[in-house]
Amino acid sequence: MEKRSGILNLAFTLLLCLFIFFQGGCDGGGSGGQSDGEPPALPTYQLYGLNFSPFEGSQDPNLGAVVSADQIERRMEIIAPYTEWIRTFGCTGGLEHAGRIAHSLQLKAAVGAWISADPAANEAELESLIREAGSGNVDLAIIGSEVLYRGDLGSADLISYIRRFRAQVPDVPVATADVYSSLLENPAVMAECDVILANFYPYWEGVDVNDAMAWLHERYELVRAVSGDKEVIVSETGWPSEGNTLGDAVPGPENAARFFKNFVSWARAEGVNYFYFESFDEPWKAAYEGPQGAHWGVWDEDGDLKPGMQPVFDGETMEDNWT
Repeated sequence: MEKRSGILNLAFTLLLCLFIFFQGGCDGGGSGGQSDGEPPALPTYQLYGLNFSPFEGSQDPNLGAVVSADQIERRMEIIAPYTEWIRTFGCTGGLEHAGRIAHSLQLKAAVGAWISADPAANEAELESLIREAGSGNVDLAIIGSEVLYRGDLGSADLISYIRRFRAQVPDVPVATADVYSSLLENPAVMAECDVILANFYPYWEGVDVNDAMAWLHERYELVRAVSGDKEVIVSETGWPSEGNTLGDAVPGPENAARFFKNFVSWARAEGVNYFYFESFDEPWKAAYEGPQGAHWGVWDEDGDLKPGMQPVFDGETMEDNWT
């Protein structure tokens, strides 16, 4: 009788294990039948690209903050399932690791050299970018971000940096990224770039969120009309989830989510590649851009996806409200 009871117990245990396995894994696997250690399932829709900055808390690159490779990797791992590309804004202070880490996560890397009015700092940035590109860690090189808009350099000096990079790494496409109006005012710079990277910010120009995509579409077409046969990529656009009202542009979670969905709908319908601004909220930017400067992320500072953003990754779109 004791032997028979043992056999029954064994059979019951096997049946229980099979039941647990089909519910989620006999070895304690995660939800959705996913075992521990496996990467999360990909979203229905992946963004083309995200502007990526790994700074956290009070870390301020303008005050010499240096980020570790571990911090970059930890932050990049959060967004890796949601995007095909990342774009960075510098190539020193630890950011030189970003391209290599992106490739290790099967992401493509648009790596930037931060160009300012400081010649010595520019040299360090450019040399680092050339070195990383030569090592195979860069898929697109970006020489400067809004250099013309800020007036840090004239077009001739910026072009000389672009040409210098191209001469040393001819196999990697190179461009600068700037506000659409600054590019339109500097056709010689556009002519020097392999692709056109244009920034469009209806929020900063006081446009109502309901009119934002019609505004952006019109200005995108202006740039495309003078780009020849070069691809025009939206290098930055976004909407803050907190901050000040500017004209008719009202920040907030609902408007940030609406603009995100509207923009991605436009980009998908029009066949436009882009780098959305930005991955994470960055508190340090409030000192330079006001309270809204800290709240442009699709994810918050802690790495949590903000309310209303998930539908884009679920593949939801909006109807044409831009033409």
